Formats: sequence, structure tokens, C-alpha cells
Amino acid sequence: MKTKKIAIIGAGITGLSAAHRLEKKGHEVHLFERRAESGGSIKTVKQDDWLVEYGPNTLLVKDVLVIDLIKDLGLQSEMLIANPEASKRFIVKNGTLEPLPAGFLSAVKTPLFSLSAKLKLLAEPFRPNGTDTDETVASFVERRLGPEFLDYGINPFVAGIFAGSPDKLSLRHAFPMMKEMEEEHGSLIKAAVKKMTGKKDPKKVKRQLVSFRKGIQQLPEVIAASLSHLHMSHEVHHILKDGDKWQLVVNDLPFTGFDEVLVNIPLYKIPDNLIPQSETEIEKLREVYYPPLSVIVLGFKKEQITHPMDGFGFLVPEKEERRILGSLFSSTLFPDRVPERHVLITTFVGGSRQPELASLDSEVLIEMVQEELTELIGLKGEAVFKDHIFWPKSIPQYTVGYDRYLQEMEKITEKNPGIHLIGNFREGISVPDCIKNGIICAEMIG
Repeated sequence: MKTKKIAIIGAGITGLSAAHRLEKKGHEVHLFERRAESGGSIKTVKQDDWLVEYGPNTLLVKDVLVIDLIKDLGLQSEMLIANPEASKRFIVKNGTLEPLPAGFLSAVKTPLFSLSAKLKLLAEPFRPNGTDTDETVASFVERRLGPEFLDYGINPFVAGIFAGSPDKLSLRHAFPMMKEMEEEHGSLIKAAVKKMTGKKDPKKVKRQLVSFRKGIQQLPEVIAASLSHLHMSHEVHHILKDGDKWQLVVNDLPFTGFDEVLVNIPLYKIPDNLIPQSETEIEKLREVYYPPLSVIVLGFKKEQITHPMDGFGFLVPEKEERRILGSLFSSTLFPDRVPERHVLITTFVGGSRQPELASLDSEVLIEMVQEELTELIGLKGEAVFKDHIFWPKSIPQYTVGYDRYLQEMEKITEKNPGIHLIGNFREGISVPDCIKNGIICAEMIG
């Protein structure tokens, strides 16, 4: 195999995963990051005895590519598996935290859905497939499962993953597996039964919710430390054609001789003149909506909370008309994240549901969140630890019509063979999705 010289712009987890795999394959890889820190939106901060995640809080391992990367990096001994209680999730209904059903009996008894909605669910296998090629998540769920399952099942779930709305997201792009289940089996229930009784996919591993002893950021830090040519605080200003190679202008200095260039930059941050002949496409890609999101992290003494916090956290359906999207019980998930006899709660505000709330001042947001937690989990008194992280542009929304943005990305590659756009703006937004996509891109390069 002919080795190549490859440049990667951006040390987010997608770029890091691609760089690691490409180096393993024997290529010379140069990774450029304009900041002094790798990991992109993955950031862990330790303040005294409080360990806070500013971005993703957990890593759902369910694919062999992800677990193989962790093993290859020697991080297995540092990996923490979430408390078994984390499998319990709550949904707010009428101001009360109701557990999501975990089995048949709990599904029958749950007050989240009416008897009428549960009975209608039995007819799901007999409903016809949809005809809309780019259906919203809301339309699909209401059509197959009914309005109650949309309001108290999928709506809060979408807010928790995308900070988005099922009325706007494209099923085919945001949740392709659900689309495939209908197309291949004609029913979500039939597909679920088939999955339980069929052969296991060798590419899949046992689902585990994990973190690392020093937090999620330990993963990108270890990948970055393993690379041979890591250029931190190096901002790439231009990519230029240089014969049959590519040249990068970095901090006004030339880096030459690259066969391939991987661009791992959020769409709204890509400069007009970064990629040759692509100003029009980049301008269109900036239309992708990244809603604002505030993350409020509050610590309390255990006795200040009435709720046992025996779960992953809770999500808030839009129907409840509250001012938060949901909260994670961060100190329940993993050990050694808080001082003894304290708890940590991470709450999300804004998103595409209420974008105007995300940009409020820290003091206002903290007071607002404390008021919501007082009503929902029996909070008493003020937080003893407070932190606020504001993401002006958080998660790219895979809205209906997202194909037009993917087509613009393909146009850039067609005009500039050897340049690839990679990141959470295609093929999935989760950390495992980004890891997989970085590795898959590396394999495609050869």
C-alpha cells in the first residue's frame, strides 16, 4: 500500500479518530488545531472536588470500532461503566417524574400513556408504510404510534439528544434506524422482535454507557498524545492546490505536499476562502441551524434533594410548558465526581424549543433552574456549587431537506478531489457516531 501525507484540520473527536486510524495504517498525518486544546466540544473541568462535563457527559459504546479504539489506546483500565441505576430514565408528566417503562409489565402500568394509547399501539404492526421520502420525526411517530407517544416519548427524547424539535427534524437523517425498521419490516414492533430473536451483528457489542476516570476529555487527550505530528495553536487560513498536491497556509506559513485534506470544522466556522472554488457552497452550508444551548451545573448537599436521584436523569416534554429541557443526575452516573454526601445535577436550557432562554445571564438562568428543580425533585435551598456553560451554536439540526446540505458538501469534494468534510454535521451527532465516521473516512482513504 502506498503511504500518503495527510492533513487534518480540527482536533475534534472525528478528526482525532481519523488521524489515529490513518497513522496506524502507516500514513504521515499532520493534525492542525487553532486552539491550544484538543477535543472540540468535549471538555471536562475539575474544580476542587467537583468534576464537570461542559459538553457530552457519557459515551454509549455499542460498536466494535469504538471499543477497539478504546482498547488500542490502552484506556480500558481507565473506563468507567455507568451505575446500573443509569438505565432508569424519567419523563416529566403533570409536574411529576415518571419512570420510562423498562419492560412489558411496567409498560402496561405506566401513567405516561393512556389506556387508549396503549391499545392503539397494538395496531402498529398493521399500519401501512409512509409514502413521504423525507418525513419529519413527528409525522412518523404520530402516524405509527399515536400523538401521546409523540408528546411524552419522542418529543423529550429528541430534545435530550439534538436539543431540537421532532416537528423539524428529518427522520431519515436524524433517526435513520427507525426509517429502516419500517422499510425492512413494515413495523417498529416487528423489527424489535426480529432484533431480539435474530442473529447478533458481529459489528455490535454489548451496549454500555461509559466515561473515564478523568472524564470524557481523557479520550481525546490520549488520542492527541499518541499522534506524531500534532500542531496545536495552528490556524489554517487557506488550502491551495500545489501541482497534484495540496498546500496549507498555517499561521501565514506554508505546509506542503499533502495528498489528502480532512476538514473537521463546524460548518458555521469554515471561512469563505478556506477551500478553493467553494465560497458559494460554504455560504449555503452556513444555513444549517445550530441552536443556542445553556448548560447549568449545580451541586447540592444530599439532604437538599427530596428525590432519590436513582436514575440517569429526566427529560421534559414540550407539553409540560417548563423552562428546561431536562437534567442529568451526574453524580449518580459515575463515582468520584462530587465531594462526599453531595450531588451534582446538569440541566439544559434553550435549544430550538426555547432559544431565547439560552442566552440569559448566568444569575437569571441559575435562579430559573433552581426554581424548576424545586418543583420537580424537591430541592431546598441554594446550590453550593454553580457553573454555567453557554454554547451559542450547539448541535447541527438535521432538518427536513438536509439532503441539499449534503449535496453542497459533495460539490466541494467534486471540485477539490482529495478534500473531505467530516464532523457531526453528517452521519450522526453523538460521540460514538463521530468516532465511527472518522475511522470510516480513514479506511476509505486507504
